[in-house]
Amino acid sequence: MKSNFKYIIGLALLAIGIVACEDSDKNPFNVFELEDSASPYVRIVLDETIVAKGDLASSSLTGTVDDPSDNVASWELSVTLESGGVSTDTVQLMTITEFPSDISIPYPDIASALGITIDDISGGDFIRFLGKSTGTDGTVTTVDNYSATITGQPEQLQAFNFIVLVKCSPISGTTVPGTWVIEMQDLFGDGWDGAFVTFEIDGVATDYTFTAGDAATFNVEVPDGTSSLVISYTSGAFEEEHVYTIETPSGDLLGPFGPNPLPCIN
Repeated sequence: MKSNFKYIIGLALLAIGIVACEDSDKNPFNVFELEDSASPYVRIVLDETIVAKGDLASSSLTGTVDDPSDNVASWELSVTLESGGVSTDTVQLMTITEFPSDISIPYPDIASALGITIDDISGGDFIRFLGKSTGTDGTVTTVDNYSATITGQPEQLQAFNFIVLVKCSPISGTTVPGTWVIEMQDLFGDGWDGAFVTFEIDGVATDYTFTAGDAATFNVEVPDGTSSLVISYTSGAFEEEHVYTIETPSGDLLGPFGPNPLPCIN
C-alpha cells in the first residue's frame, strides 16, 4: 500500500512539473500588468457602432486608437463584410504608427477596398474590423492572443475584433403615426418558416410572423409622437415562398416584397 501511495504521489508531482514547464515556455499576454510581459494592446473608442443603411454614402468609421501600455510600434486595421452568414475576404485598410491617433474612413472607401459598393451592403450586415499590433519588441498580436474575457467585454475597448452593425434606415416620406397593416403570404401554404417582419418604434422592437397557413394580417399601431420607425425583415428557411406588403396610415401600399425579401424596405 505504501509503495502504491508513493507511486501516486510521484505521478502527481511529475504532472505538476510538466505543467509548470509548459507554462514557463509560454509567453502569457498580460494587458496592463508586468512591464516586461505586457502585450502590445491597442484600444479603440468608436464614435458610432451602428450605421443606418441609408447613411452609408455620407458616413465614416471614426474613432480614436491608443496604446495604454506605451509599447506598440504599429497597429494594422483590416476589414471583412458579414452578410447572411457569409464573409468576404479580409483586406487591409490602414496602418497607424503614432498613438493616440484619430481615424476616419468613409464607408464608400471601405466598400471599395472590399471590391463592392455601398449598394451591396444591406441592413442586418456586420462590418467586422480586425486589428494586428506589433510591439516595440517585435511581438505580433492578433485577436487569437486574447481570451473571450478581453475580446468579449465592451469595456475593454479592444481594437482586435470589433463590428459596426448596418441597420435599416428609419421610415421617411410618409405619415408615421397611425395604423400600419402587414399582409403576409406564404406561397407554399405552411407559414413563414422562421422569418419575421420587425417594427422598431423609438427603439422598441416587435416581431410579426405566422407559422401555419398561406396568409396572415397584422395591424400595427404606431402612436402619436413617435420620432423613429424602422421596419426590417429577417429571413428564415424557404425564402422563395415569402411575400409581404405594408400599407401605411396614409393608405400607400409598400411592396410587394419578395419572394426572397431584402432586409430593408427603404
